[in-house]
Amino acid sequence: MHIGYIGLGKMGFAQVERLLEYGHKVVAWNRSEGPRKEAEKAGAEVRETLEGVCLKLKTPRLIWLMVPHAVVDDVLKELIPHLQKGDTVIDGGNSFYKHSMRRAKELSKKGINFLDIGTSGGPGGARKGACLMIGGEKKVYEKYEKLFKDLSLLDGYTYMGKAGAGHFVKMVHNGIEYGMMQAIGEGFEVMKRSKFKLPLLPVASLYNKGSVIESKLVGWLAKAYKEKGENLKGISGEVSHSGEGLWTVQTAKELRVPVKVIEDSLKFRVKSKGNPSYTGQVVSALRNQFGGHEVRNAKQTRNKNTERTQNNSAPVPRWRRSGSVL
Repeated sequence: MHIGYIGLGKMGFAQVERLLEYGHKVVAWNRSEGPRKEAEKAGAEVRETLEGVCLKLKTPRLIWLMVPHAVVDDVLKELIPHLQKGDTVIDGGNSFYKHSMRRAKELSKKGINFLDIGTSGGPGGARKGACLMIGGEKKVYEKYEKLFKDLSLLDGYTYMGKAGAGHFVKMVHNGIEYGMMQAIGEGFEVMKRSKFKLPLLPVASLYNKGSVIESKLVGWLAKAYKEKGENLKGISGEVSHSGEGLWTVQTAKELRVPVKVIEDSLKFRVKSKGNPSYTGQVVSALRNQFGGHEVRNAKQTRNKNTERTQNNSAPVPRWRRSGSVL
């Protein structure tokens, strides 16, 4: 299959590598040059503009977006003039489902197909096989089902329904994830504070050997303990949060569904700013393990910022950064 791929962050680059491995022809673009060079080394054809990508694709074109949700409209605004009736755009990032519904409607007026795909598994999943939650017109889904099969684990993709359904299911997935990670963090802080002087790495490893709470998350915590020690040295106790947890809480309120566990886990992350804790360290460590999220403690971050200032290297604006997803 011939596919244009927009956005070469952690998730995007890993997915491009998998596409190439499965014999797909990829024309890739990223606003910054470094990821483009890496994609070219991996075997993708790269272009310096979105127009260049469109010109290289056979019609009807298929283009996959893997960029931050805040810039999807910006990318589409630049991309749409180079598309035509019958082309298909896929948003594989973490966009708000209502925005995906709107985009599908707007693109359909131009005769352009749109699929929203919630992608879970982190960069490792993107490379080795992800979990895909797919929304949009079923006939478009069926047309590209081979692509989804190649990008996912065995039986790791499912059609969810009309436009927005894929990102809706992924949003709820991430809300559930918030609650699960919070419970793990709280439980392990209780054990750390107990008088038993419990060996937390063996506990995490044991929990992942047939217990009811056996899971990837518990396995990732054991891995974090192996790498950072049971005090999780260098891991921040302040936990960042992205839009999905908040969107889940807001949507639940619209539907009049109480989501106390998810809402409390979101509040914990908000309140953790300036109030670090061991629970926060555990949650941060898990975010780093599955998504590669930045989780340095405040001192390390200050040192990095000082080094950046000394090197006269300004932070890269949001729109110029490539995107990634959990």
